[in-house]
Amino acid sequence: MSRTTNAKKTANAYITIAFTQILTVAFMFIAAILPFSTLTLKASILVCSLILLVFFTLWPLRGGKTDCIIALFAGISSIWCASLSLSGMLPSSVIDSESSVIMNKFIAAMRPYERWAVSFALILVTATFVSFTRQMLRKKRTNLVRNLSHTLTACVATAALPGWLFLPSIIRFMPSLRNVIGGYIVTAICIFGIIVFSAMAYIWHKNEQYNSNCIKPEVGMALLPIMLSGMLIYAAGLGMLLVA
Repeated sequence: MSRTTNAKKTANAYITIAFTQILTVAFMFIAAILPFSTLTLKASILVCSLILLVFFTLWPLRGGKTDCIIALFAGISSIWCASLSLSGMLPSSVIDSESSVIMNKFIAAMRPYERWAVSFALILVTATFVSFTRQMLRKKRTNLVRNLSHTLTACVATAALPGWLFLPSIIRFMPSLRNVIGGYIVTAICIFGIIVFSAMAYIWHKNEQYNSNCIKPEVGMALLPIMLSGMLIYAAGLGMLLVA
């Protein structure tokens, strides 16, 4: 009887993970295809903020409130930096009528990626330093490696989440690609990567790598790889520019 109950509980958890991930990606895509660039950016920021809110409300990882706050600041800082990087009008094409690359438009399109990359690196360095210092200052350093790895995982995920803010500009940019096949390849690789990342949630849940006191750990675990997938969206944007 208990085996049947556990199997049903596991199946329900997997369904919740799949539903959460599909719904989250759907909201990000809907926000990205809204008309007007300023509206899409604001809508995407709103969705990212809601994802952070749900993730920290249902904090699935081990560690205390301090670890949660460190990751929260990493996420907020990254969203702020990404929104500033994307605040200007980005070109929807970097080629002219003769299918030649216009360098000033190419540089303008690359600049937001460069700015957020620098911000992302600085945020991760700061989060790593603060997390390590926090663990060293603990009187009882039990489960130090586990707590540190969980905190850094959350920091990387929350800092990577704003990579989804580049999705609207990628969608606007795709129709102008000279190398259509290259664009399809980049898109296929990105989608495949998101699927692989999403599967990590099932592995983590199966291995019970979550906070046992959490009400709905499967929801937080489902959001974790989606947030990490922000790096894939960012990489896809760079790939689109390179194959343009």
